[in-house]
Parts: sequence; C-alpha cells; structure tokens
Amino acid sequence: MNSFPTIQLSTKPGVIDLAWGQPDPKLLPVAAMQRATEIALQKFGADTLAYGADAGAGPLLDFLRARIEKDEGRALAHEQIMLTGGNSDALDQIATHFTEPGDTVLVEAPTYHLAVRILRDHHLDIVPIATDEEGLRINALQEELAELKRAGKRVKFLYTIPTFHNPTGVSLSEGRRRGLVKIAAQEHLLLVEDDVYRELAYDAPASPSLWSLAPDGVVLRMGSFAKSLAPGVRLGWLTGKGEHVQRIALGGLRDSGGGVNHFTAMTIAALCEEGMYDAQVETLKRAYRERRDALSEAIVRELPEAAFAKPGGGFFIWLNFPNGFDAQVLRGRAPEHGVDFIHGARFFVEGGGTNALRVAFSLYSPEELQEAMKRLRSAIDA
Repeated sequence: MNSFPTIQLSTKPGVIDLAWGQPDPKLLPVAAMQRATEIALQKFGADTLAYGADAGAGPLLDFLRARIEKDEGRALAHEQIMLTGGNSDALDQIATHFTEPGDTVLVEAPTYHLAVRILRDHHLDIVPIATDEEGLRINALQEELAELKRAGKRVKFLYTIPTFHNPTGVSLSEGRRRGLVKIAAQEHLLLVEDDVYRELAYDAPASPSLWSLAPDGVVLRMGSFAKSLAPGVRLGWLTGKGEHVQRIALGGLRDSGGGVNHFTAMTIAALCEEGMYDAQVETLKRAYRERRDALSEAIVRELPEAAFAKPGGGFFIWLNFPNGFDAQVLRGRAPEHGVDFIHGARFFVEGGGTNALRVAFSLYSPEELQEAMKRLRSAIDA
C-alpha cells in the first residue's frame, strides 16, 4: 500500500531540477526549531496550544513591529499588522475580501505563475503590465489604467513583486518605486506588494519597500518566513492601512479558527527573541550568495548566448536566449540530459517568454549548479 507523500518537493532520479524555488533541506534550521519549541512551551505554557488572537500571536507581532520600525523607518500601529499563513494565504485572503468574480486585477509580465493560479481561483480578469530591465514599466501601467477606465473597468489591485522579482530577479528601481506609489495614490489603485525575498539580499540592503514609501492605504505588503527561515512554518505577515488589515483579521476565517498557525507563531516568536532567526538569515544569505555566484559563472561559461542579469537577492536567474529559441521544446529534451527548469512562457498571462527560462539556485550546491549548466549546454547542442 502506497503512503501519502510527506513534502511537496519531488524530483526525478539523476536530474538536477532547477525548477524548484525551494531551500536545500540541509539548510533548514531543525535544531533551532527544536530548541525554540522547547522555549515556547516553557515560556508561554498552555497559551502556545490555545486558539490564537485574530490578528496573530502577540509575542511575534511585537517582534515584527519593532524589527520593521527599526529596518524600514516606519512605525506600525497595532491594527496595521497581522500574521498570515504565508504570502499565498495572504494573497488568497486579499482576493477574498477585496474582489468579486469578474473584477479586474493587474500583474506584471512576467509574474509569479502560482500567484496567477490563486487569482484565477477567484475568477478574476487578470491584465498584464509590461516590464523591462528596471522592473514594472510605469508608462505601460498608466496607459493600461487609462484604457481600462475608458472601457468602464475599475482595477481592484496590482499584484507586484518589486524586490528580487520572481521570475526575473530584478528589483524595481527606486525612481520607479516612487513613481508607482504616486500613480497608485492618484488613481486610488491598491498595490499588493509581495515582499517575500526582502531578507535575502546578497550584495547590498534591499531597496525600500513600496509600503514604506507610500501614503497610508496605498499598499498592502505581504512578508513571509518561507524563504528566510523555512517554508514549512507556513507563516507570514501583512502590513497596511488599519482598515484594510482588520478587514481580513476580523473576517470569518479567523473568527472561527483564531489566528492562523498559532503554535508555529508562538514557536517562531521564541526563536526570534533568542536571536536564532537573525542567525538563520545570515546562514542562508552566505549559502545562497555562493550558489548564485557559482550559477552565474557557469552560465557565462556554458551559455554565452544567453543574456541575464545577476540578481542582488532572491532565488532565481532569468535567462533570455536569442529570438527563435524555443525554451518549451528544450524543456522537453532537458531531462534526458539530467537537468530541468521552468520555461518562460509559464510566467506570462497573455503570451510571451518563449525564448526565456527560469533557473533556481536555492536547492543545489555550487558544484551541482555548475554541473547543471554543463548538462543544459549538452541539451541545447543536442
């Protein structure tokens, strides 16, 4: 009798699968989580195992408020922050509380393909906005907003990943960040900022978040422990206008079940208070920086025809091949050569990306990443 699978990750034997934007299991903080669990149970007792407050576990919210104010220079009132079950949960709840089927939402082209799946679950009309090497094109956004307004459509929000973008790795330039929040304020456009990679900056601090730059009410910013600690904790946070945050915090889901993942949140609070979170972030940054550099060097050596920008953070490198190159055809052949990836068309809502592909450097060692590029070279030559 077959057992149910335990984890999401599934790779083919002998294949270096660069499609997975997941951490190397050897980097996950098993010992730290074990210690934090013991501390949480000792310190908080039965409160650790009770239904949590609607907005989330108080000790973790206290830690996050202080950390965000210190790092981003913007104070948070109690009603302006809440815990979530990670960014996927947060996006789903935003769509639940801020849209109705048939409403229009905007995304970048390309964008995170699994976020699109969540938006489609809500039967929304998804409209892409073009990007370039600096991120979202502000002029393209203005043109699309004007066109939609002429068509009598009101956009409910723009989902954007301005910092270490998935899939491109690009960070929106600071000038465009300020331009974007200005336009959003003028057009009463809600910005839903996916800020999951902020902690994973390898060369310099990440650019200011849209939330930290915008007037109150313009941005709902989603943060997560998935990339900076471990994805299995299924825990994140949301910052924004008190009215917007409380619409979700006081909704039926949390009224019925209490704060999401309360036991995990209390455990993470203990881990953060003991300094173990900061230590884990530094461990991951060192490891991922080395892997990013190894993969970048291998791309230059093995795939000189591919154009790419070395990302300042995150998990991904986006490769653009010359016109006429078909990444989807290559992906069909690549596993025969012991390598895999995601072809670029997966990240576009209305076509595009046929000559592009995304590779992740988080799961494999530098040596395996270098071998993967040799295998990809072999697949292309074949």
